[in-house]
Amino acid sequence: MRGSRAVRRGILPALLVLPLLAAACRGQGRARDEERLRASIDDLLPRVEALSGLEARAPVRMAMRDRAELREYVAARMEEELPPAELEGIEGAYRAFGLLPDTLDLHALMLDLLTEQVLGYYDPATETLYLVSGVPRDALEPVLVHELVHALQDQHVDLDSLVARERGNDRQTAAQAALEGHATLVMVALLAERQARRPVSPDMLPDLKRELGPALEAENEQFPVFRSAPRILRETMLFPYLEGAAFVQALWRADPSGGRPAPLGPLLPQSTEQVMHPRERFIEARDEPTELTLGAGDGGGGGGDWRLVYENTLGELETGILLSEHLGAGAERAAQGWDGDRYRLLEAPGGGRALVWYSVWDDAGAAEAFAAAYRRILEVRAGTRHGRVERLEVEGRPVVRVVDAERAVELESVPVPVVVGLSERGG
Repeated sequence: MRGSRAVRRGILPALLVLPLLAAACRGQGRARDEERLRASIDDLLPRVEALSGLEARAPVRMAMRDRAELREYVAARMEEELPPAELEGIEGAYRAFGLLPDTLDLHALMLDLLTEQVLGYYDPATETLYLVSGVPRDALEPVLVHELVHALQDQHVDLDSLVARERGNDRQTAAQAALEGHATLVMVALLAERQARRPVSPDMLPDLKRELGPALEAENEQFPVFRSAPRILRETMLFPYLEGAAFVQALWRADPSGGRPAPLGPLLPQSTEQVMHPRERFIEARDEPTELTLGAGDGGGGGGDWRLVYENTLGELETGILLSEHLGAGAERAAQGWDGDRYRLLEAPGGGRALVWYSVWDDAGAAEAFAAAYRRILEVRAGTRHGRVERLEVEGRPVVRVVDAERAVELESVPVPVVVGLSERGG
């Protein structure tokens, strides 16, 4: 699914792969060999170039891999991207937010998720498109089209830079949505052309989020690992394909030239907010996310030898998932108006952990709505956690500060950092 790495630093495991969409196209045949694959690529590439708006700058390498080799590849990338301290931080943060159960082995689940559904993937490290051996003939073309788009993207930009750790979780997710949405839209357009036997403009297709959503929901029932995964994993796994395709559709429909510019460079979204609200937050007015810089833990908490376990952002997407996970459907609306956030997971010297989370909002009303919603979350989780929610003003901006700790942790002892700076930046 996304990026140029096996995993990103947030919660979602990711490859440049096509898991669910291609699986929906399974047939009875088998891809014969690499020679057949090469011929298929040569046949598809000119139309993929035209539909994607990206010209091939070099031949696309390809190779076959069996399931064992695929799992070995994913495991190696996970080892590279998720050293033990990083994995501990991710698991700990999302457990503290109540989005992962305490007993979950995240590493094992991510590995199983990726290898359960993958039919093909593009690896920027080797600049090679890999097809999993034994892919049914009917599934071959969708996989190739999708991964060819990723190969072309990689020839035009440094995909590694788009998913670098320093960008933070939400920016990585937004970049993933642009990459996967682009590839998904081109794939569906080419399949529509095959059925209609005439050219089909991708921006004229029906809303893919609305059309593909129910199909993917039904398809998921075939995959037990995906079906049993926590909601945060399932929703962030589907987001790049559905919301990403809708974002690219909106981008192309709004282009006055009628062209199909790739969602790269200045057209790369910088937040899930921009992806989810493309016209209002990206096309008509560019609402760049606010970056929060946190200082030392001297903003009203205690001192001591607390350990910083992990630090990152959630973004509008995952903030909405968090709210609806604890408060039910519709609660995610309190995430609208998000403009930036930053959290830290801290551990006390004698054990016990606490979250300190700052979020900045478009206006006071949005900040108040979120603060009220999180207070309800603390009430719902009162058996295991306690905390406080405060409304602040930082540099004239409405900010909400959450301190959310395990019951055994004294809130007054938590070394609360202060916000030392707010800044807006694009890519």
